Amino acid sequence: MWLNGHCLGRKPSGYGSFHYDITKFANYGGTNELAVRVDASRFEGWFYEGAGIYRHVWLVKTAPLYIAPEGVFVWSSFSNNVPSGAATIHVQTQLINYQSNAVDLSLKCELFDPDGRLLSRYRQPTNMDDYSKMKLEIVAPFWLGGAGNAAADPRFSAVYSGPTPILWSPESPKLYKLVTTIESDGKIFDQKETEFGIRTVAFDAKRGFLLNGRPYVIKGTCNHQDHAGVGTAMPDALQYFRVKKLKEMGSNAIRTSHNPPAPELLEACDHLGMLVMDENRRVDETPLALDDLRQLIVRDRNHPSVFMWSLGNEEGRLQATNGTEAAVKLITPMQALAHELDPTRLCTIAMNGGWGEGFSKVIDVQGFNYRTRNIDAYHIGFPDKPAIGTETASTRTTRGIYADDKSRGYVAAYGENGVEKPWTWWSYYAKHPFTSGGFVWTGFDYRGEPTPYKWPCISSHFGLMDTCGFPKDIYYYYQAWWTDQPVLHLTAGWSLLGNGGKTNLVRCFSNCQIVELFLNGKSLGRKFMPENEYLDWNVAYAPGVLSAKGYQGTKVVAETKVETSGSPAALKLHPDRTTLTADGQDLSIVDVSVMDESGGAATGANNLIRFELRGPGQIIGVGNGDPSSHEPDKALQRRAFNGFAQVIVQAARQQGTIELTVSSPTLSSDNLKIKTKTDKSSPAVLP
Repeated sequence: MWLNGHCLGRKPSGYGSFHYDITKFANYGGTNELAVRVDASRFEGWFYEGAGIYRHVWLVKTAPLYIAPEGVFVWSSFSNNVPSGAATIHVQTQLINYQSNAVDLSLKCELFDPDGRLLSRYRQPTNMDDYSKMKLEIVAPFWLGGAGNAAADPRFSAVYSGPTPILWSPESPKLYKLVTTIESDGKIFDQKETEFGIRTVAFDAKRGFLLNGRPYVIKGTCNHQDHAGVGTAMPDALQYFRVKKLKEMGSNAIRTSHNPPAPELLEACDHLGMLVMDENRRVDETPLALDDLRQLIVRDRNHPSVFMWSLGNEEGRLQATNGTEAAVKLITPMQALAHELDPTRLCTIAMNGGWGEGFSKVIDVQGFNYRTRNIDAYHIGFPDKPAIGTETASTRTTRGIYADDKSRGYVAAYGENGVEKPWTWWSYYAKHPFTSGGFVWTGFDYRGEPTPYKWPCISSHFGLMDTCGFPKDIYYYYQAWWTDQPVLHLTAGWSLLGNGGKTNLVRCFSNCQIVELFLNGKSLGRKFMPENEYLDWNVAYAPGVLSAKGYQGTKVVAETKVETSGSPAALKLHPDRTTLTADGQDLSIVDVSVMDESGGAATGANNLIRFELRGPGQIIGVGNGDPSSHEPDKALQRRAFNGFAQVIVQAARQQGTIELTVSSPTLSSDNLKIKTKTDKSSPAVLP
């Protein structure tokens, strides 16, 4: 990067955030030329990575006395890390004085509860030399749930000791706010708001991961930064959409595979309630690599959703027997830096081999990638080492496909193809608390790594949802065993494949104690559901309705059905939101389903769908979840894939009404209206 011909610096990684001080090189009141050269001909990952600038870029103007970028670090602690009694809030602030004179100043910290009420105000007078930086650490400025030992300190005002702390968790993502202000000579020079959560995280070699002092099983997914229609250039609202989809499935954690995430993903996880394993891209001890790790931790350490740092992934050469000495030498300074910058979290590294050697000798928490059958042996040899399943399953399925089709690059949706089946890894992890739970590969399909087939596939098949977020059948396996709600799901292959009395596999994912299957009202028998498993029937096809009832004891708690699909007849729109903020960024993700003449799903439909939009907005992408589709994502049309497509509508910077119409030859059209408002009424993005 250059400004006015002056080199500002270079970054070898395309994932990490960075910032440059351009004060010395700026042409005040005149023209400034910022030049950026991005070389995407080399790769960091082995998956589709995108290219160019696909995250936010900000120009930040400050006073000459200001809070450094990422200069506020706030965290909480309890006695013995047990979340009871008083919580101590620690504040660390880095200040910069760009003036040619020394200055007297006052640092003011204000603490607000999750409802926005001021709990306490603290003021710390200090001074700074000219052209200097200063790190100011205020130990225990606030006590919540106790009076503290300095309640009469004159630097405090408002309520000094607050109520019992409200703990952050995925089930109750309550956020506090710290407002930090620099005042000097009666003027406010800078102010920063920092959201944070009060919670404790720990690992126990026998009980696994502990959140707020209690065992908490990780039900996670690994995810790349990639979505249908937009690729890696995901607007902020799309981060919220994807987190909500994962939570609906019952997931409580995301691993940012295999790189630092967009900050907006962490904001979504903070607000919606989703734990995050925050992952570093490169295992190395060079100054450049350590600087990337430093920037990652300093940027993300205020987020309560981040519960641990992953220092790397599947460093195969270093996991081999002849690389173990190098592994120790590389990971030791990385982990030491992480501990120095963040005293509240532990580190792991994702390993698919070499357990007990190399990295394992140093790392805080052992990371297991696959090889579930080998975990027992490792745990017997290292019973005092905490552990977590960093990557599991890697099952390949294609939504709505019930027979492998190599020519088109599709994999049957039953869940039998892959490194590990869902019920293989989860049945083990659910019964062995020391594993802490784990992260499925992956929550969503993504571009690149088409496996087991190559061209014409352009996307993976690993997701529990496709690239649009449409659930696949195995999504319901996880929803059944990761939630408390009654779940009852039948695969639809019976309807799509059956004809003339052919026998087809019907797989049922459910958490009901007993499931009874019916064909056209006739019972095909009841079966008991084994814990963390599934049920199969072989059913001779006959037109009509395949249905099921789920029982808890003798009580019916769930019912579902799959009907013989008729010919495509109509289109139906399903927006995730119908009111947007008119800020030029907010989104409505609109699903399109193809219906048959009776109003049911036309499950195998692939009709060409056209989109027309009027009003203050634009279509920024379309998709259908087909891993072999070569249709353009930036378009006003897309074929349905097995009955579904998706269009992403973005609001303009103007209040009004967006009208979206979908049409297709021979099908009835549909339309919807989306309101855009300037009052930031949208719940999906932060103010």
